[in-house]
Amino acid sequence: MPSRIVKTRAIVLRTRRLGETSKLVTLYTEDEGKIKATAKGARKPKSKFGGALELMTEAQVVCYLREERELQILSDCDALRAFPDLLKDLERLSLGSAACELIDRLTAERDPNRRLYRCLSGVLAGLEEVEGRQVEPLFWYFQLRAAEALGYRPELQHCTSCRARLEGEWLWFSPALGGGLCARCEAATGGIRVAGDSLRLLAGLQALSAYQQEAMPPAPARRGEIRSMLRGFLEYHGGQHRCDGSRG
Repeated sequence: MPSRIVKTRAIVLRTRRLGETSKLVTLYTEDEGKIKATAKGARKPKSKFGGALELMTEAQVVCYLREERELQILSDCDALRAFPDLLKDLERLSLGSAACELIDRLTAERDPNRRLYRCLSGVLAGLEEVEGRQVEPLFWYFQLRAAEALGYRPELQHCTSCRARLEGEWLWFSPALGGGLCARCEAATGGIRVAGDSLRLLAGLQALSAYQQEAMPPAPARRGEIRSMLRGFLEYHGGQHRCDGSRG
């Protein structure tokens, strides 16, 4: 089967050295989904790729694609947007890198999802712009939107077992059952005990059509608990590890 030339927007998820002068890059593209490609000569001082193949960079790429080939060939790449401010802040950099890793781990190659592409592009831009106290809540919002784009939206407002509204100081969360549980159903189905406020915070984020800084409390409580819920859900439904951007 002959190669076809594809021009599309892409975000660099991962890079590594290939030989003396080239790179192996993993891209999440707007039109083709995730692809792995070789960029010949990308590490030369005067490479035509310039800085367009740095992690988290959004670029316009031209690839030669062949269905039966595992590694595609990247022929051209022009940077559209880099995120230099992420490099200046360890938390922003860590979460931006974690967003790229999450997309890499949760997606199969050549399975396009434009909604997911917009989620990734949006969170990278947002991580540069939001106030410091909003950085991690924005990442939680991204995790929720990415899960939904992939087809496994967690249930955060009603019990996944009996469908009663989730209310009270303490509730339960079950990744296997797909969301929250009321106190009555937890005894029969099992789950992780969580603060009701944590579950309601995530439900509020999930309900937003776009992230709004004013929608978040000044200092969300029980951050570790919220991280654990999202990580557990994504690990169970996406079969991936360390989705929360934490470091150790």
